[in-house]
Amino acid sequence: MESALFLVNSVYHLLTAVNLKRRLLPQGEADLVVTNLLPGAGDLVSRLEETGLFRRVILGQSKELAEQYPMNREEAVSRCLDQRETLLRWSLGEELSPVYDRVFFPNFDWLSRLLACRYDAPEFYWMEDGFSSYVIDYARPDRAAVNRHPLGRQLRAKTRAALLYEPRLAMRGDGLASLPLPKLSREDQGLREVLNFVFQYRTPRDLPPVLFLEQSFRAENIRGNDLELMELCRQAVGPGNFGVKPHPRNGENLPQSLGLTRKLDLSVPWELFLLNQEEHVPTVVTVCSNAALSGRLCLGLDLPTVMLYKLYTGRVLWKEDPVLLRYLEAFRRQFAGKHYYVPQTVFELGSVLKYLGGQYGD
Repeated sequence: MESALFLVNSVYHLLTAVNLKRRLLPQGEADLVVTNLLPGAGDLVSRLEETGLFRRVILGQSKELAEQYPMNREEAVSRCLDQRETLLRWSLGEELSPVYDRVFFPNFDWLSRLLACRYDAPEFYWMEDGFSSYVIDYARPDRAAVNRHPLGRQLRAKTRAALLYEPRLAMRGDGLASLPLPKLSREDQGLREVLNFVFQYRTPRDLPPVLFLEQSFRAENIRGNDLELMELCRQAVGPGNFGVKPHPRNGENLPQSLGLTRKLDLSVPWELFLLNQEEHVPTVVTVCSNAALSGRLCLGLDLPTVMLYKLYTGRVLWKEDPVLLRYLEAFRRQFAGKHYYVPQTVFELGSVLKYLGGQYGD
């Protein structure tokens, strides 16, 4: 019987891993490592164990590895790789199987790299991590010192393909094959039941018609005009019709403190909300949140979406990386659907929002 190992660092990874296990390995045995980079990982591990979907569910310590061994410092890279087995045992807290047929990993992080040093036989597959998986060559030698270390290069050498929801949009230029991931489906009742239990899903109440998805700019010390853009949207549709879904990494709910939004009952993953909610889905507005694209990418839905990256003033990756900007433009032109908007000016933003819903009775 085939056996596999899945690693997940985020909600997006976990949704993908559960769907992959059900679709690709329904009869196979699989272990799952949920790292402490995922908020509430301990509770998720307990509920994942109850589903019986995975043979073992392990809480992995990944955050500390990233903090103690920066990948861009040669001395730190050598120290980490010299202790690879010790650190791997510490991170996982228990032994994995001695053999796997396939390993599915979401990031070129330390845990994934240490596993590539341990296991020779399995095929490694890189699971999508949002739009960065389409545009960034994480194994490029000049990107980080770890990519120039012989052991640090093992993960890339053993990776057979990147698994993406839309492989045709890939433009990393790394020579790695891109294969399609099975999409999440509203028709898959079993998938929905498993995920709803794991995340303790409750139907959100009284969501506004227009929902702004905040990003982690403040957590990353990126200064920009996202709060001003929220206010512009709020004015365009009316205060009662606008709300902000806060990003958990930002800590304080600053938009609520500033009176830009009331507190919303929406703590569940956005993709899980879309999987459950077929009617009364809000128009999504964001600067450039991957969650705004994921409804189209991983569920195949054509939902009203307004992307504000052309109006944002902060210093962010899509302004400095021409490949990422090319990806966003390719997504808009080739794939986004009929309800996807990228305003070029503030005036156009107001017009789009009024077209999608206007002043709601004004």
